[in-house]
Formats: sequence, C-alpha cells, structure tokens
Amino acid sequence: MSSATYLAKERAVAIEAVERASNVCQSVFKRLVAEETLTKNDKSPVTVADFGAQAVVNSILEKHFPLDPIVGEEDSKDLQGDAGRVLREKVVELVNTATEAPMSTEE
Repeated sequence: MSSATYLAKERAVAIEAVERASNVCQSVFKRLVAEETLTKNDKSPVTVADFGAQAVVNSILEKHFPLDPIVGEEDSKDLQGDAGRVLREKVVELVNTATEAPMSTEE
C-alpha cells in the first residue's frame, strides 16, 4: 500500500470515528442528567458522552488499525467492577447507537 493510500485510509477512518463520536455526544447532551457526570481530580466533569466518545473512537481505530496502540484521555477504572456497572451500561447503550457492531459491557 502506498503512503498516499494509507494516509487516505487513515483520514477516512478518522472522519468516521469523529462523526460517530459526535453522534454519541449529541445523544447524551439531549438527555444529560446529574448522575451521569463524574468529577475528575482536576475538577473537570466527565460524562457518559466522554466515555462513550472515547469508546467509539477506540473501537473504530482498533478495527482498522489493530496493531496501533491507543492512549485515551478518560480512565476506565470508573467503569470497572460493581461500582461502575450502571455507568458502564449507560456508556455501552450510547455506544451501540453510534456503531455498526454492538459492543458489550465486557469490551
């Protein structure tokens, strides 16, 4: 694959990821409620939109570029275990509105 072709693929995948992540965010902001917002140590809010957008982007990038490492902004520890179950399920529900292949809570 030529570098021009590879770059064109990267651009197309990036646009797809941003469009789908935007769909997740728009969906969340239409129905955002207080319990769907966490506060990070720096006091900035983290919503299900943040987690959902990151999950969509990561999912699309992993599908197209499985060997590339991904570093995300949001820490998934808030989604893990029993304490994160409700938030995790909300994130998965939102992600599934914007992706072709449904995601499970284990992903």
